[in-house]
Amino acid sequence: MLTGCNHEDEPITDYYVRYTAIAAPNTDVRMSFTTEPGESKLIQTSMPDGKFQYSVGPVKKGFEAKLVVSYDAGGAVDFLTIEVAQGSEPFVLKKSGTNFISLEYIIE
Repeated sequence: MLTGCNHEDEPITDYYVRYTAIAAPNTDVRMSFTTEPGESKLIQTSMPDGKFQYSVGPVKKGFEAKLVVSYDAGGAVDFLTIEVAQGSEPFVLKKSGTNFISLEYIIE
């Protein structure tokens, strides 16, 4: 007897997203990132070491992670990453860019 795969029986997995931006130390940046479907957070600040890191979650499969970062005076920051963790697993790099203003990644 053959049985079909029923997707309703699959456990729903939580994911966590970590956004990182590296900019010049003590320089004002504008950072916007998605926190949950349809919502975003805007942060305008500077950091002594130039590293900005924020995590969001839990989110589900299909979540569109978007990160937009630029200097307040204009221009791309040095480095951006989007990392994703499944449940309690470690974060895994999904997207990165040097001298980028934005990154996007959809959890599949």
